[in-house]
Amino acid sequence: MAKQYKKILVPVDGSDQAYNAVREGVMLAQWSEAELIVLTVKDLVRYYGIANYGIVETPGLDKLANDILLKVGSIIPAESKFKTQILSGSPKREIVQYAKENDIDLIVMGATGAGAFDRLLAGSTTNYVVNHAPCGVTIVQG
Repeated sequence: MAKQYKKILVPVDGSDQAYNAVREGVMLAQWSEAELIVLTVKDLVRYYGIANYGIVETPGLDKLANDILLKVGSIIPAESKFKTQILSGSPKREIVQYAKENDIDLIVMGATGAGAFDRLLAGSTTNYVVNHAPCGVTIVQG
């Protein structure tokens, strides 16, 4: 018998693969009658380095996070219920921590991130999540 998911987390970073993961997450949530949670993380490490981690935030990062979630809202069908969450910090660590603290059953995410640096690292965030998540992880290509 297939596992029935109760909470599905979809982390998004503004990449095409992340938006494809949203579409997959919506289908899985509808099939499972699960709660769908879309998470974006303001990446303070990338923009400010570890020295200023958690200290400095800018309206630019807030706008980027809100724009990403607005696009998510345009992708998800009107009849689908979902909630959104914005966190700050290291995306890979925040995703895993959120999953642990919120009893997430499944994480659905893109294989690589939005930037060229992320693609160069071949999905370092995805790799970290796969290896540290407290639940199953579904990776969406392309």
